[in-house]
Amino acid sequence: MHTREESRSRVRRSSILLALLVLFAAALAAAPALAGSGGKLRIETAWYDGHEISFLQPSLFSAKPNGGIFACFGLGPDFTGIDRPAQPIYVIVDDTATQDHCDGDPTALRHEHVLPVAPGDPGYTGAWRIVLLVEAQPGSIDLGANPFTSAAEVENALEAGLLVEVPTGGVTFLGPVIGGDKP
Repeated sequence: MHTREESRSRVRRSSILLALLVLFAAALAAAPALAGSGGKLRIETAWYDGHEISFLQPSLFSAKPNGGIFACFGLGPDFTGIDRPAQPIYVIVDDTATQDHCDGDPTALRHEHVLPVAPGDPGYTGAWRIVLLVEAQPGSIDLGANPFTSAAEVENALEAGLLVEVPTGGVTFLGPVIGGDKP
């Protein structure tokens, strides 16, 4: 049997998670208005096995109508409906993140990327399936001071209930790893 305080705590956590989901859905609805244009390449950073590496998002700001969009981020070509092998890219959204944010607003959708594979690993294709994560309890992580630097750390945090997944509908994109020291 749960105590009254445990029940209240669960309700609070559920309310906070619901509010985050509503905020995220609003950001998705505003995405077309926030996406850039101009055909520029974008180099992103990510964690892989304890090391920071770089990946490229080709045609990220393409004005072509086939560009995929996720929240305020352009993803290059839209691969919706195309069956292609893709690995997860863990995208951890948190105010303490240091790797990326919405262009033009350094406080919006701050996040970190964590990759489970890199060139030379079995299953690496340069195609990614977004796994969007948030902290289960606000204020419980500090990515600036203690980032998740490997897929194993992210998976352990998910299993322990520290992070929770926000469904994305299977968003995929191409982003080949182009730099960094592989362990």
